[in-house]
Amino acid sequence: MDPTTDEGFKRLFGDKINLINFLNIIFRGRKVIVDLTYRDTERVGAAEDIGTVIFDLMVETSTGQEIIIEMQTSRHSNLKKRMLYYASKVISDKAPHGDRRGWAYSLPEVYTIVLMDGFHMPDSSSRGHLHDICLCDRDSGEIFC
Repeated sequence: MDPTTDEGFKRLFGDKINLINFLNIIFRGRKVIVDLTYRDTERVGAAEDIGTVIFDLMVETSTGQEIIIEMQTSRHSNLKKRMLYYASKVISDKAPHGDRRGWAYSLPEVYTIVLMDGFHMPDSSSRGHLHDICLCDRDSGEIFC
């Protein structure tokens, strides 16, 4: 089975137990996924000129964290910006309409996992196979949110 093909990706990650095991390996004990729900992979833009975002896979954990999984088989110069946009789209879609004070910008945890076949992270000096990237203070290393 080749996970870089649509059929292989769906067979591998369409199995809930396989996906939970994969995510628990990726999170390395920081998060433990015990259950998840597959979500709609299409997010329609708020305005016609924004367009629609389609994820390869979108799940929500039993504790409310959202996880986007993308398979990339070719190099894209804007990969990092696109993945940040995808995560921000999920966050902004969670905002309730008409109750901004009650919501108080309580941001959900959103994770984007990108599986890259045949190339490394663009503009990265590291050639490692796993990059754990987050918004953080460059000087202290403290996570921003």
